[in-house]
Amino acid sequence: MSKRTVFTSITPLPAGISRATALAFLHNHLEMIDLNPLIIRRERIAPPPHCPAEERACVWYQLTDKVSYLPGGLAASDVDYTCAFHDLPAGLQTHCYAPLGLDIRDRWSVGGSLPGEPREPVELGIGAPASGLYLREDVDMRCNIVMAAFVKKTLKKSHGALVVRLAEKAKFMKEEADRNVRPPQRIAIPRRLSFQGELSPTLEKGPALPRPELEEQHYLVRHQTRIGNGDLMKPLPRAPIELGDTGFDPRRRRSELE
Repeated sequence: MSKRTVFTSITPLPAGISRATALAFLHNHLEMIDLNPLIIRRERIAPPPHCPAEERACVWYQLTDKVSYLPGGLAASDVDYTCAFHDLPAGLQTHCYAPLGLDIRDRWSVGGSLPGEPREPVELGIGAPASGLYLREDVDMRCNIVMAAFVKKTLKKSHGALVVRLAEKAKFMKEEADRNVRPPQRIAIPRRLSFQGELSPTLEKGPALPRPELEEQHYLVRHQTRIGNGDLMKPLPRAPIELGDTGFDPRRRRSELE
């Protein structure tokens, strides 16, 4: 005997995540599959024979879940099933066909409004936040009445973990994007040197950069004379010293001067 179970899950998205970013994740089927903690294998396949005509244009995957029937994974088994993915302007639809007549229709959408956007009317009774974006999951499930409670619990737990991972990854990608667009820090670069008697390099901002070759220029400039129109000339020769009996002659011995 089959039982139909319908439920809705709401997860607020972290501040700073745009609607486009959230939709991009929903439309990335491999990301959605890989973020599900139950799925251990995936394979793209052609539409299976059992799919209805309206689902032939969907993207199909063969998926394998690792399902634990007892706490701690004491009793676990692999479950293979097929699933159709269909992108929507506001989200994603999936339809999974699993063994024992388990049929799961899932609809993911991004709701809410960002600052500056017209406020979106919030549906009552689903626990949607009054402001900000949120991820909404609407599940329509049919399965054996004996398994309904277990399947619902397992599905909500796995999809809850998927949404948490999705929000964390979106937040991480936003932080990375913010770092990439941040303007680079300015690096102090010396301007053309201006010699005004002594070497005085003018810097933009920041600490002076070591320039060993400038120390030699600094020494030379200190011993040069500025004349004429400002051009640097070679050092002027020393004025000649008149020689005589009282003058100093390095060729004369010290004894002769005493």
